[in-house]
Amino acid sequence: MSSFKLLRSLSKKVWSGRGTPEEHGIKGDAHEPKDVQAVNLMREALFQKGELPEDLNDFHTLLRFLRMRGYDVLKAKDSFLKCLKWREEFGVYKLAKEFEFEEYGEVQRSYPHGFHGVDKCGRPVYIERIGALDLETLLQKTTLDRLVKHHVCQQEKTSHLRFPACTITANKKIASITAIIDVTGVGTSSFSKPARYLFTEFHKIDSNYYPETLSCLFIVNAGSGFRILWKLIKTFIDARTSAKIQVLGNDFKSKLVEAIDPSNLPDFLGGECKCPDHGGCMFSDKGPWNDPSILELLQTVEAKDEDKHTTVEDVWFSAQSTPDNRNEQTSKERANITLSQKFDRLQVTAAITEQKIRAVEAAVEETKQVLQKLSRQINDIINHNKD
Repeated sequence: MSSFKLLRSLSKKVWSGRGTPEEHGIKGDAHEPKDVQAVNLMREALFQKGELPEDLNDFHTLLRFLRMRGYDVLKAKDSFLKCLKWREEFGVYKLAKEFEFEEYGEVQRSYPHGFHGVDKCGRPVYIERIGALDLETLLQKTTLDRLVKHHVCQQEKTSHLRFPACTITANKKIASITAIIDVTGVGTSSFSKPARYLFTEFHKIDSNYYPETLSCLFIVNAGSGFRILWKLIKTFIDARTSAKIQVLGNDFKSKLVEAIDPSNLPDFLGGECKCPDHGGCMFSDKGPWNDPSILELLQTVEAKDEDKHTTVEDVWFSAQSTPDNRNEQTSKERANITLSQKFDRLQVTAAITEQKIRAVEAAVEETKQVLQKLSRQINDIINHNKD
């Protein structure tokens, strides 16, 4: 089964992310108490209204929306619901199942972009060669609408296949990417109407519906023309994302190799890789998500009974288990955690109830103040008429 077909079948099962990372055998991802509390509050608020779909009910997805909104639960909930509405209107699930980008090879020649390996932390590395973009030829091979659909399909593949595969390989939760954009020769003249449309659409989709998935972005080969353009582009980017971006000139190799091993860097970025068997690095989609052993583990997830809610972390733990009754011990731990989680759920419900009571009290106080003001106005009118 190809990785993309596998993605389609895993979209509701692979990444449910229940429980703690240690519970599943994934290391290095202990949740902060603040994050746990915020996610539980948001999850409970959505659950009570029946607005929490199974395939998006995982800790990291909800946390990303909370971080995007500065941990404001109500704003995060609103953004999450807008995302659900967009997914339904855009037809994301149908798109992931049915969309075929037959022109991929031709598109890559005039718009080189895609994933290539992982960084030193195990995150997928995304590379885009904007300087090599031939927009006129590109639009002879495809349309802006199909490019946007392809972009969404790649976001889905990253969420449901690349991140899980990298998590298994890195032995820790991976939920963000490292990106490199080569802007050789790019200046203000490069920002044509079609280019502006793609930029704004991609940015809107990524920031609103796949938030907080960027770990860091290196913009390389930035000349004076691009730096002028960057001042304009930067106005579209929020401060939190902007802090993750480094704009570099021609002397960028040392910065890249700090984050990415040369074996995972294409030669045109100062690395050692050429991917000759694939016709070049931008055609390879190199990464653990194409490793047969990893795909086999993910297929195991797909084959499990959906009612068991098996996660990638479950499969990883099963693959790493030894004859020392580790699975038996972990099953007991999970049983204990389940009781604890039930207690936590009650605490969350109590917290939400308390919030609602405070909101009612605030509304009552506000109404009281309005009535008092109205009473004073009536008295003033009566007194004025007497005079």
